[in-house]
Parts: sequence; C-alpha cells; structure tokens
Amino acid sequence: MVESKRDSQRAIQRRHLVAIVAIEDGKSVHRAAAALELAQPAVSRLLSEAEQLLGGRLFERSSRGSRPTLFGERILPQARAVLRGFERMDVSPQRERGPVSLGCIARAMHTLLPALLTRVSQDAEPGRLRVVEESSAYLWDAVSRGMLDFAILRKRGDSTGDDDIVAEPLYDERTVIVCGADADGPGRSPLSLDDLMRHRWVLPDARTSSREAFDRYCSDGGLPPVQPVIETRAFETGLALAARTGLLSIAPESIARQHASSGMVRVLRTRVPLPTSPTLLAFKRWAIEDPVVARWHAHIHDAGTSVRKALKSR
Repeated sequence: MVESKRDSQRAIQRRHLVAIVAIEDGKSVHRAAAALELAQPAVSRLLSEAEQLLGGRLFERSSRGSRPTLFGERILPQARAVLRGFERMDVSPQRERGPVSLGCIARAMHTLLPALLTRVSQDAEPGRLRVVEESSAYLWDAVSRGMLDFAILRKRGDSTGDDDIVAEPLYDERTVIVCGADADGPGRSPLSLDDLMRHRWVLPDARTSSREAFDRYCSDGGLPPVQPVIETRAFETGLALAARTGLLSIAPESIARQHASSGMVRVLRTRVPLPTSPTLLAFKRWAIEDPVVARWHAHIHDAGTSVRKALKSR
C-alpha cells in the first residue's frame, strides 16, 4: 500500500520529536525555543501537533514550566531513541553516524570495557560509542528516560510504571577488603567482623552500590555500618589511600588483585567473605530493534562472557 502525501502529513515527524525532547530538556517551551533557535509559537505549535498525532497530553504546563505527564513519560524515552536512530542511519560518506550511548559504573570501566573494545575492534563496521561513567542509580534513571541506549550497572533502580526496561546478567564479582602491602595492623589470618571494626576506613560514597552492599554485610553480621574517616567517589582513591596509610578499603576483587600483584596493597582474608553481586546490562526492550544497537548488545554480552571466564580462572 502506497502512503499518500496527505497521510504522511498526519504522521509524527522528526521535527515534532526534536521539539518535545527539547521541551523536556529545557523544562519549558520558552527554553526549548531558545535552544532550537525557533520562535516560541513555532515550538508550541509543534507540541500541539505532536499531542494530537500521538493521542495524548505530553506535558503539564504551569508558570513554573513544563513537566511530562504519565503519557509523556512513556513517549519521551522512545522519542529520544528514535532521534538517535536517525543519527545512526546510513548517511553520506562525508557525515559521521551518531554514536551508541553506553553508561558504565566505575568497576566495569576496568573489567568489562577493555574486553568490549577488543571485541569491537574486530568488527568491520563498529560504529561510534559514547561512554558515560556514573553510579548505578544515575544510569538506571538515564536508561528509563531514554538518555542512554545501554547501562552496565550493579543495582536495579525503581522501575515502577516502566516495564520496558530489561536487566540482563553479565557476570558476578566479589568485593574484597584491602590494606597497604606493608600495613602492620591487620594480621595474615582470616579476620572476623569485630577485628575489621577496630580499624579506620576509607570507603566509597554512601550512595554507591558498593557501599550499600558493604553496609549490608556489616548489618548481616550484627554490627552497625562503618563510619569511614574518608568517603570517596572512586574506588581507585580508596586503593591509593589504603596503599599509603593505615586505612582499610574495599574494591572489586579483580582490580584489588591487580594492585596486590604490583605490591601496592594486600587483600585481607575474612572469616565471612563479602558476597558476590551481579553486574547487569540494562536497556529498553524495544531499543535493540535498531540493528546498530542490536550489534552492540551482542558485543557487550561477548565481552561479559570473556570477563566471566577470566574471573573464574583466578
């Protein structure tokens, strides 16, 4: 069946998607118009047309700006994905395709990303990748809002009202406790929780999944959470401080072993090991209908398999 010009005029167009995404980003029609360098009435008209074509109100407008409605919250992530799909379409050789966007927690930047880049280097048409390093909570929200194609994280976020997010397991990894290689305090025999509590600590920020898991470990052992001397945003900082001070810290086992092999830290043995936790790949269910995104999905899982085998061999 051939679509008539009149039918195509009644279909949602790229300009409508650009307008509604700009409104969400700017939180108002006025700021969206400024960002798009259009007159405000033109953006209002595009919004009105989009709402008529999609069959629902996308934003609640007030003197304080524009906020997505429940209907808008479902539509806007798809709008962002479609726009990224436009950027990735086959275009002229003079113009570079848009990237696939990947969010990644810090520990996966060390363990999974090298394996992923090795896999991609063997792809005849790898495409571009934009990587954002952030916390699990931030990345889950970014996937939910359609701002990322994928996120590699350790903790599911609040998916209430969003059944489109898929979280697939990639590999499991344990967190371990470390001290300086020449530290006199911690002994060589397995330590109890009471032994560990007598030391001073440098720990990740309380909002990170690693810290939440460590606090649960203490709670499960019947002890209150550790009150660290220093809180950091990155486990590399904790490793560096543990290596040069008498402080204890935590780190992913694979990275901790690398630092231990170079003589910087010592991995402590504990009577009750910290539990392993899964690293997950999160994305919108419909995102991998894009063939470019589907290819990256396969690459990420291949890299996850390589990491899983490497962790088991240690």
